[in-house]
Amino acid sequence: MAALPVRKAVFVLAVLSFVFFLAPAASSPAVSSAINSNKDVVQLFHKRHIRSSHHFHSLPRIPSRALLLSQIRGGGGGNSKATATIGAPPGTSTLMASIVNLAKNIIGGGMLALPAGLAAGAGTGYIPAFLLLAFSAVSSAYTFILVGRSVEATKSNSFKEAWSRTVGPSHAWIVDYAITALAFGVCIVYACFVGDTFTSLLKGAGLPEWLSSREASILGVTLTVLFPLTLLRDLSALQYSSYVGIGAVLYTVVFIALRWYDGSYAKGGRFFAAIPSYLRPRPAEFGQWKMSAGTSILFSMFSTSYMAHTNAVKYYNELEGRSVGKFTQVVGVAMGAATVIYLSAMVLGFETFGLASQGLVLNNYHVSKDMLATLGRVATAVSIIGAHPLLFSGLRDSFLNVLPPAMSTKKEAWFLSTVGLLAGATGLSLLCKDVGMIVSLVGSSLGALIVYVFPPLMFLHLLRKNKGEIKTSGAEILLLHATIVFGIVSGCYGTWVTLSGVGGK
Repeated sequence: MAALPVRKAVFVLAVLSFVFFLAPAASSPAVSSAINSNKDVVQLFHKRHIRSSHHFHSLPRIPSRALLLSQIRGGGGGNSKATATIGAPPGTSTLMASIVNLAKNIIGGGMLALPAGLAAGAGTGYIPAFLLLAFSAVSSAYTFILVGRSVEATKSNSFKEAWSRTVGPSHAWIVDYAITALAFGVCIVYACFVGDTFTSLLKGAGLPEWLSSREASILGVTLTVLFPLTLLRDLSALQYSSYVGIGAVLYTVVFIALRWYDGSYAKGGRFFAAIPSYLRPRPAEFGQWKMSAGTSILFSMFSTSYMAHTNAVKYYNELEGRSVGKFTQVVGVAMGAATVIYLSAMVLGFETFGLASQGLVLNNYHVSKDMLATLGRVATAVSIIGAHPLLFSGLRDSFLNVLPPAMSTKKEAWFLSTVGLLAGATGLSLLCKDVGMIVSLVGSSLGALIVYVFPPLMFLHLLRKNKGEIKTSGAEILLLHATIVFGIVSGCYGTWVTLSGVGGK
C-alpha cells in the first residue's frame, strides 16, 4: 500500500488530536463543572471501596472503565428483581464536561492493536477500513443513544435496572454474566499488556532472558505488584490513574506520529537495522479496496474500541438538563473525537511498520535505543499498574454478584475470588501471546452483544410495553431488528475467524 501523499496533514491531525483532549482539561470551564459531574461516582466508589473521610472535591474526577464497571451492578443483588421507578437526581455535568469524560472513557490502550488489525489475514485496504471505522462509530453512537432513550422512559439508575424494566427482571442475569465476562476479558488484555511492555523495558535494561521473558514479566509483576494491590481495601491512592492512562494514550499517538514523520524506522533510517528483521517495516502491496478474512478481526477491534454502553445510563443521568437531544450531542462529539484518535493511531502505526505491525504496536520499536518509545512503555506500564486494581475490583464485584448468596456472603469468598480470578486471567494471558487476538475476541463476542444486541433489544421491548407513547417509526423498528441480527451474525463470524486462525497473519 503506498504511503499517504500528504504526510504533514496527517501529522498535524495527530497533534490536534492531542491538543483536543488537553485543552478542555487545562483551560475550559469544563474543569469546574467536571468536579460536580463526577461527585456522585466518586462518593459511591468511596462507599464501596475507599475507607476515607473526605470526598476529594478539589479536582475533577474522570470515571474510569474499572470504576464504572463496579457501578453497573446497580440492579441489586443476585435475585435480579426490578426496583421501584424512582429516577436519578438532576444531573450536574455540563455539555462539555460530559463530552470530555465520555471521550476519555471510550479511548484506551486497545487502539495500539489497530495497526495489527489492518495487517491481519491477507490485509485490509484503507477504504474498507475507513468505512468500517465510520460504520462502527455511527452504529455505536446510535445504540449508545438508544440506551439513553430507554433510561429517559424508564427512569433507571443502572444498565441492569434499565434491562429489568424493559426486557424483564427474569432475564437480568444475562447482563450480570455479560458484564462479568467483559471485565474478565479486559483483565486478560491488561495482563498481556503487562507482558509486552515489561518485557521490552526489562530487555532494554539489559536483564537476562530468564528475567526479561514475557512469562517472567507477567508472573513477576502479577505476584509482586498486581496481586498485593488487588488485596487492598482502600484504593484511594489509585484515584488519579485514569489521568495517567489518558496521558499515556495521547503521548503514544504523538510519538507514533513523530516516528512515522521522521522515518526513523524506514529503510535507511537510524533504527531500521537495529531492530530484528521480523519487526522491520514490510510495506503492504495490496490495493486500497482490499478485503480478507482478517477484515472481520479489524471490525471486531472497532467494536471493542467504542464499547462503553454499559456506562451510558450513568452518563445520561449525570448530564445537566438531560434530554435525548442533548445526550445525542454528547455522544456524537465524543465518539467523533475518539474516531480521530483511532484513525491516527491505526494509519500512522501501519504506515510505519505495515504488515510487520505487532499486536501491541509498541513492540515494534527498539527496546533500548529509542528513548521516546521507552517513555511510552513506561507511561503505559504505570497506567496499567494504576488502573488494573480498579478494573479488577469491578470484575470481582460482578463475579460475586452472579454467585448464589449462600456462596458470595461467605467470609472467604472475597479472598478466594480474588485469587481465582487473578490466576485465571494471568494463566490465559500466558497461553495467548497475541494481545490483538484477545482484543478482537472480546470485541467479536461481548462487543457484538453489548453494542449491537442489548441496546436495540431493550428499546424494542420498551416500545412494545409503551405502544404509541414513544416516538419512533416503522423504518426505525426495522433498523432495530436489523441491528440485532447484524450483531449476532457478525459476532458469531468474528469469533469463529478469531478462534480458528483464518484471519491470522
